[in-house]
Amino acid sequence: MHLTKIILFFSLLFHFSYGCATCVFMVPSVEVDAKLHVKEKELHQIDFTWKFSETFTKELIPMYDTNDNQVLDKEELTNILLAKLDYLEPKYMLTTIQYADDNATEALVLHPSFKHFTIEVVDNSLVFTYQAKLQKTLFDNASLSIALADDEGYFTFRIKQLSMSKGDFAYSKNLYLSTVSVLFKDKSLLHEITEPNTVQSTTKKPSVEQNPKENIAPIKEEKEEPLEEPFQKSLLKSSMEKIKSLFESIKDEKNPMTYLFLLFFAFAYGVIHALGPGHGKTLVASYFLSNDRSYSKAFFISLAIGVVHTFSAFVLTLVIYFLVNTLLAQFLDDTVYYTTKISALIIIAIALYLIYKKYLLYKKIEADKKATQLQKFSTSSIHLSTCGCHSCKVDKDSTDIALIISAGIIPCPGTTTLFIFAISTGLYYAGFISALVMSLGMSSVIFISALLSTIVRQKTLHSHEKLKKYLEFVSLLLILILGSVLLFF
Repeated sequence: MHLTKIILFFSLLFHFSYGCATCVFMVPSVEVDAKLHVKEKELHQIDFTWKFSETFTKELIPMYDTNDNQVLDKEELTNILLAKLDYLEPKYMLTTIQYADDNATEALVLHPSFKHFTIEVVDNSLVFTYQAKLQKTLFDNASLSIALADDEGYFTFRIKQLSMSKGDFAYSKNLYLSTVSVLFKDKSLLHEITEPNTVQSTTKKPSVEQNPKENIAPIKEEKEEPLEEPFQKSLLKSSMEKIKSLFESIKDEKNPMTYLFLLFFAFAYGVIHALGPGHGKTLVASYFLSNDRSYSKAFFISLAIGVVHTFSAFVLTLVIYFLVNTLLAQFLDDTVYYTTKISALIIIAIALYLIYKKYLLYKKIEADKKATQLQKFSTSSIHLSTCGCHSCKVDKDSTDIALIISAGIIPCPGTTTLFIFAISTGLYYAGFISALVMSLGMSSVIFISALLSTIVRQKTLHSHEKLKKYLEFVSLLLILILGSVLLFF
């Protein structure tokens, strides 16, 4: 037993000796800004800015405040910088930069030199900056990707913003968690391209702190998108930012009102997310319009879809966080892609199965009508297929379960981000409860869609049998088309 303790002690000592000295007792979440400097069609520098949370900054004061003035002075900040560089420099600043030309078969890993390290405290948050020096000639339709990941798990990253200096290139960007990809467009060639193909920077508008003049990519094509989508994205972004700030507040102070605000914004995020484009509402509405279901069934199916949606994100988060942390963004993209295809196959199977059942049902109804006419002249009892007995009853539960799985299996990116943030801050219970409340928000919107379809079916179509028949088949055809679109596009 004594030998086991000694081995454990030296194992921990070895681990901490080669780890980040400032991050041993807390995993900091880092927001990263990057700025590309391009001159004469050459990328020669990337400025990186790491902003640490206020909570992590406060944790450093007892460790490095040698003069006990509760402030990190210049000399103390220098010690923090040296401690970080001891860990970061051998690992290339935990930064991977890849470049690929338009016709390249695989990306080229760039190896810049990292220089000009600075560290300071701005608005109670530790801010660390450095420059990546490189020389890379850019071409039209070339792409650049930047990823930050720590295989030791001492840092968790989120790239918040990317910008580029004025130059010969316009660009479009795709930000996702700890990765960003950039597509370059040569401005001198843009006049040869028709306006519909003009590259745009992003569907998101520049934030307040971003200089709009630096965002040089043309944005004319934004007019083609629905006006409500940027508004919805803005609401989703602001709701998620508020949720994250409330997580930080919960970690710092145990205020019950903070928990209530967290649950409120989680529910609001779920509602806004469900109101956006997606196959859930259309699929559920078409299903309830073509099948006779009760109001209670609409409620429970909608609730189950929201729970499955959240649970799939929870499972995905565990896999991401504990198994493939270094390949986070690519893994998530692949997972969403394949689960979407699986969902599409289930939806198509549901549609074909229900169309087949409806065809048999109406065929039997026609046969029963003829049998009823014959019964007037016969003394024997004729069994009608529409009687509702066990031998004639269609198994509704199997199609209900298939609907729940197909609509809810695709992981929600917002819920996944929430789980990752909760795990990184250690607030597991708050993250799980928030995710459940978020699923209730999504379920409420789906329930309204199902409820309206059920009301239309029960109140309007009973007196119009032909209209009911046609609408049922049209609804099932819509489900089939929806599944095909998800599968092939």
